[in-house]
Amino acid sequence: MAYTTSSDSYTSRRQRPRASSCFAAEPTNTLTDRLNQALNSSGAGYTLSLCPSTNYPITAPIQFAAPNQEISTQGYPTDDSRALIVVTGSINNGSGQTTAVDGTCNQCSGVKLRNIQIDGSRNGGPPVTGGGNVEMGGSNSNQLVEYVKSYNPRGWTCLHITEGGLSCNNVTVQNNDVGPCGTDDFQQWADGLSISCQNAVVRNNMVKNPTDGGIVIFGSPGTQVYNNTIWVVNQTLLGGINMVDYDPWNGNYTNTVVYNNTILGGFSDEKPEAGESDGTSTDDVIIKLGIAIGPRTWFGDHYGNNVSSSGSVYNNRLSGAFSYAIGMSSAFNFTVENNVLFGNTSFIGSRGPNCSTSDTTPTPAPFVLDQSTVSKSTTQTNFTVIKDGNSLTCVQPPDGGDYWPFGGNPSTTGTTTSAKLHSSAGSKAGIAVGVIFGLLFVAISAFFIRRWALKRSEARRLYAASRFRNMTKS
Repeated sequence: MAYTTSSDSYTSRRQRPRASSCFAAEPTNTLTDRLNQALNSSGAGYTLSLCPSTNYPITAPIQFAAPNQEISTQGYPTDDSRALIVVTGSINNGSGQTTAVDGTCNQCSGVKLRNIQIDGSRNGGPPVTGGGNVEMGGSNSNQLVEYVKSYNPRGWTCLHITEGGLSCNNVTVQNNDVGPCGTDDFQQWADGLSISCQNAVVRNNMVKNPTDGGIVIFGSPGTQVYNNTIWVVNQTLLGGINMVDYDPWNGNYTNTVVYNNTILGGFSDEKPEAGESDGTSTDDVIIKLGIAIGPRTWFGDHYGNNVSSSGSVYNNRLSGAFSYAIGMSSAFNFTVENNVLFGNTSFIGSRGPNCSTSDTTPTPAPFVLDQSTVSKSTTQTNFTVIKDGNSLTCVQPPDGGDYWPFGGNPSTTGTTTSAKLHSSAGSKAGIAVGVIFGLLFVAISAFFIRRWALKRSEARRLYAASRFRNMTKS
């Protein structure tokens, strides 16, 4: 390794150009062209640095153009001071601009989308034909999407990692806050995260108020999905985490693992009274399927005897109101173990208008499995065997009633529960444990307060002595 003298180092610092300023949003009438020209003309490794607390209204997608390029907000903030890209392109007859950022070019390996916000500007209208707010992946590898807030997409998803002819590899999607995505009106839904790249890592994302799938895994063999949180507020969600799509990987979920995720269904939004465990929900919000495994759970017999194969689902936690926590059918060589309920849970719903007359809709329950279509799989013992696992999302929530559990904070309890079973013995045990921890806290606090007081008294004594001797301690 070569070293320079201090004078050489000083000279090089003076001659080195200053870091470029962030990219100006004004004038906005040329903004989209200027952004894309910067990416096209700057080559590999270029960082397009957007200004904090600035809106960037665009009329066409911003497109990465070379390997290892980056689009980010200057200073990498993680709050609402992140630059906001707003989709504003025209819409005609259900078609138009749906994508804000596109990283699927043939030279897009290693590109990074970081620390920005994206508003798809759907604003309650019908969905528009096209891609998601963010389109990444393609025939590339080693891409990164992190600290991105994506919401209100015009298209079918807030963020899509495409398979690139099954050659996409090793994309990381982490620390993003996503949603709301779509509406829960019939066929106006949208996903939170849509993952179709093999060997992807999807972790530490917060997915709020999606309506189609919270995280949808399109096979994506080798993908790890963990430490994500998915929840609903005022819209019903069809599926929290979906492993149901046969295309484009022919149902191949080999080494795809879903673990340590938290999925929160609907909760009552009324104030509980003494002795109540359930209440009403203003919007009658549920998650129909917490985790869906196998194409039949979603598409009925559309894919015939095809199956989802060789995935693993374990150590996931679910709370709130669902129709089914996990629904499993048309699966081969799956492992589904140690998935638990916690806090207050309800399993509610009934046949909806879109249920097939030929299918038997199973009674809502935590864990349901169509044994006739699941083979060579290892499953936890508390599954309820059902006769028909087709099209489980056709159910609909109750129209009002005291069916929604109180709660909603996953940090308040780690207790697992069965559906609608709230043990008084468990509550008493919890109170006793709370009292014990309270007494321990008081004792420990008293110990540290006393030690602090003694140290402060000693410090004052030494300070007084030092002043008396006219000395100064360092």
